[in-house]
Amino acid sequence: MMGVRKREALRSLVLTALAIFVMFIILFPVYYIFIVSVTPGSTLATTKLELIPHNASLDSYREVLFGFRGSEISENFTGTIEGTAQIQNGKLYVTNGKLIGKVKYGPFTGLKFEVPVSKAVFEVGSGTTVNQKFSGKVRGLFVLTRINEDGSIGFGIVRNLELSDPARGNLTEGPTGRNYILIRNSGEVTFTRVGKFVNSVFFGYLKNSLILATLTVLLALFFVVPAAYAFSRMKFFGREHVLYFYLMFTQVAGGLGIAGLIALYGMLVKLGLYDKLPVLSFIYAAGSVPFNTWLLKGYIDSISPDFDEAALVDGASYLQIIRYVLLPMALPGIATVAIFAFIGGWTEFILASLLLTEKNQPLSVWIYTLMGGIGRGIDWSYFGAAALLFALPVFVAFMLAQNYIRSGLTIGGLKE
Repeated sequence: MMGVRKREALRSLVLTALAIFVMFIILFPVYYIFIVSVTPGSTLATTKLELIPHNASLDSYREVLFGFRGSEISENFTGTIEGTAQIQNGKLYVTNGKLIGKVKYGPFTGLKFEVPVSKAVFEVGSGTTVNQKFSGKVRGLFVLTRINEDGSIGFGIVRNLELSDPARGNLTEGPTGRNYILIRNSGEVTFTRVGKFVNSVFFGYLKNSLILATLTVLLALFFVVPAAYAFSRMKFFGREHVLYFYLMFTQVAGGLGIAGLIALYGMLVKLGLYDKLPVLSFIYAAGSVPFNTWLLKGYIDSISPDFDEAALVDGASYLQIIRYVLLPMALPGIATVAIFAFIGGWTEFILASLLLTEKNQPLSVWIYTLMGGIGRGIDWSYFGAAALLFALPVFVAFMLAQNYIRSGLTIGGLKE
């Protein structure tokens, strides 16, 4: 008896160790990307493997979420201008000075900047006088496209610059083409926490991904649930073959590859539907309908038809049966379909890069652009943090719905 127990304990120990080893192999790439993301200056192009990070830091995550990474900022600002000034022929010339501006988002300051002024010209009212040392209030448009590593402005411009008249207090605008300040590798800009959040590249692409994935799920469920019910419960000509033919056709059509993409691109351009997020969601949902219909049909098949018949006897319509009888019982299968549709809309890359311009592209395309020069010049810590943040919503959704998915994939419906 003791020998049997020892063998069982040893067998359990070996199987547990094997399971842990397999899980380690599966999850190791994720762990390695995490190590890269928390190691400043880390690289993938090396034979050196560090399983424990040294000098770990969350700076890369902070930069992804709240950092400025070259996206253009074009915002109105208010501020002051000071320097040496003189008036000639009704024009105020400000030289050898500086402009200090502030951009606000609602009641909160988003960023502050200071740029040198070598020449700024304003129309002023007659009778205006100023001292040689001049200071006045200004407003305008601040455009920023690049920040250098030392915090200076790589390239920017102050446009539509207006000055509060020192004598009369009214706003006057400089001559056309002259009321701007060009900034190249000079001045400095400082973002507040609010400003970094608002101007983060990550959240813009995140919004696009959420719109795509959410619309894909809603559209997929809208078509899949009634279709799965019809294939499972109703009798019509070709029922046994239509769905399987549809599945096979979509798989064969997928092999057409580039030709199909070119045809799809041409049709959308002709119809004026290029660069439309909802249109891409329809395409994603249409591609997921065959497989998900087949999957949900299998789950509904396991639910006893007696419930449908009882509802019909009580006077319920088919739509009422679907809403009040089928949906509650088929919730695990529906959750599985929703997760698959969400993952498809969240991770798809090829169609999104082809059919959307940069402003409407999702996170999947943006992350690929971070690898523009594979092997060289890539901030791998930044890339690793972005990749893990991109995967986080899928992981969270899967964990929240794992019980439904488990029973949905094993067709754990009610038995007769």
